[in-house]
Amino acid sequence: MLIEDRIKEKILNKHNVQASEIKLTLLNKPLVLKSKENRYLALGYGQRHLTIVFEMEDETAFIITAYPSSEGQKKLYREKRK
Repeated sequence: MLIEDRIKEKILNKHNVQASEIKLTLLNKPLVLKSKENRYLALGYGQRHLTIVFEMEDETAFIITAYPSSEGQKKLYREKRK
């Protein structure tokens, strides 16, 4: 997983999500869905429910953004994780 410094700062300032929360969420077996083009959504729970948008390149996840999950995203995560 790679998060550029400018992306870390943007995610923290805009969504109040820290890089450590993103890492924890990704390590806790999130639900990963294919999005548009080369992007993916990871819905998961670490310290709280997060939605993480990332791109894959050479087996490395490049984080685009992360934010607290909506109620619909939380529900989808719970349903798929049963």
